[in-house]
Amino acid sequence: MAIMALIILAGTAYGGSRAAAASGEPDPYQIVALGDSLTAGYEHGYTEKSVPYGYVEHVYEQALFHGLRAEYVNYGILGLKSEGLKLLLQAASDGRAVKPDDIQKELQDPRKDNLVGQTAQMAKSIRSADLIVLTIGGNDLTPVMNMLLAGASNEEITTYIQTILDQYEKDLESSIRTIAGLNSKAHIVIADQYSPIPLPVLQDGVTKLRVKLDQVSARLAKDGIKLQVTDVSSLFVGHELEYTSIAEKDIHPNHLGYAAMGRAFATTVWGDYRTVRPRQANVQMSVVVNGKELPAGSAPPVLRSNRSFVAMRDITDAIGAKLSWNNASQSATVTHGSHKVIFAIGSAYVTIDGKKVKLTTPPAFLLKTGKETKTYLPLAALSEALGLQVNYRSTLQTAFINE
Repeated sequence: MAIMALIILAGTAYGGSRAAAASGEPDPYQIVALGDSLTAGYEHGYTEKSVPYGYVEHVYEQALFHGLRAEYVNYGILGLKSEGLKLLLQAASDGRAVKPDDIQKELQDPRKDNLVGQTAQMAKSIRSADLIVLTIGGNDLTPVMNMLLAGASNEEITTYIQTILDQYEKDLESSIRTIAGLNSKAHIVIADQYSPIPLPVLQDGVTKLRVKLDQVSARLAKDGIKLQVTDVSSLFVGHELEYTSIAEKDIHPNHLGYAAMGRAFATTVWGDYRTVRPRQANVQMSVVVNGKELPAGSAPPVLRSNRSFVAMRDITDAIGAKLSWNNASQSATVTHGSHKVIFAIGSAYVTIDGKKVKLTTPPAFLLKTGKETKTYLPLAALSEALGLQVNYRSTLQTAFINE
């Protein structure tokens, strides 16, 4: 199975909240993703220009849905095995620089030098993480597929799986203890494994792996280390062709499979999985403020010059800001916390805390919606001026605004 290059900015935080935190805004909710190609978000047919939308991205979006100033970093490595993860984390914990062959021979990820070479940044990311998600173990069991193709008996396969899982259990426990040593407060969630082919011998292996995970979790709990296991395997049962690319001889999930994994992780972490309401044909995007979607009766957001504009009153009400309108100057003043922002209709400038700043967006404007004329403000400018975090997720056509 050929593995194509992915564009994943490993070691790079997403969401743009670090600068905000440095300037006195709330610290972001940090998500760190570790593990193999499932964590990386690999899908069949990916090329160098592909942008992953795997379970990690779904988890990130769910954090935004829950009103968190979230950002994430993805250290997923294609082809990584449990022993490789163990050695990589040990190097990160020890502060040692390592090369790919030091942790696992013949890693097939084209980004391996960059990823494995970031042990210092990885340790830093783990230390600051609020949530750590991971998948590992699929590559340990990859030889089983070759055994099936070679005609091995069920007994031979079962014996092999048991041997692999015994070592997997040791390697995984070591990895989680290393993570906990770096950050004892992080919420750690790992997925079990799914079977891409509905064969009893494979499903039996998946079941035994889950037993191993539960045993590791129980032992760790005795030492005050919380490892939660999220159920992915059952979601794929009966949906193997629907959720994976096995028909193309690729065992990885497709976009439906990753969405199912995202739901599983989100339910384990937050207890639910959130979505926006279905949009009407004339509504170009949804807006979620502090975890709550703007009410159905709100004025729809508007796109101008590829920039998002929102009805002023809807946003200020959602964040609890004070709003005043000066009819003579055709200007709106928004006060929130220590910030005071003044937008004038048609003006290329905005006044932020007494300073006049040139807009990088089109100016505020008036728009008649139904029988009312509403003031529309540039979302990015308003949010930045008020110290809010704004993330637009094109995958959901949704803008998230979090304080």
